[in-house]
Amino acid sequence: MSDNKNTVTDERDGLRKKIITKTDIIMLVLLIVAGVIGFISVKVFMKKGGSVRVSVDGETVKTYSLDDDGEYHIEGCDGGFNLLVIKDGKAYISEADCPDKLCVKQGKVSKEGETVICLPHKVVIEIVE
Repeated sequence: MSDNKNTVTDERDGLRKKIITKTDIIMLVLLIVAGVIGFISVKVFMKKGGSVRVSVDGETVKTYSLDDDGEYHIEGCDGGFNLLVIKDGKAYISEADCPDKLCVKQGKVSKEGETVICLPHKVVIEIVE
């Protein structure tokens, strides 16, 4: 065996074998490119939504049109709150009293099937047709 720990030595013929080959790198690059193309195509071809469905603990509590701008106070199942904002055809949570505020960080949604979820309050904001 060789003293170099980064290569593998075949003791029969003394050849060093590479652990990662050119083919491995090409396959990895192709997989990344295919993933990026797939992600972009899904985002581009998603239909624009028409409404925002608000669910708390699995039950639909209200539906709002994406065409009507406004701010709506949503009571979570544990007494907490989320502030839903609909503006310029997009919906997002601008405020929440949950500890991690991941729902606020999820950003704006406007296309059918997109969601904003607040797990501590069990609130789901979903864009529907």
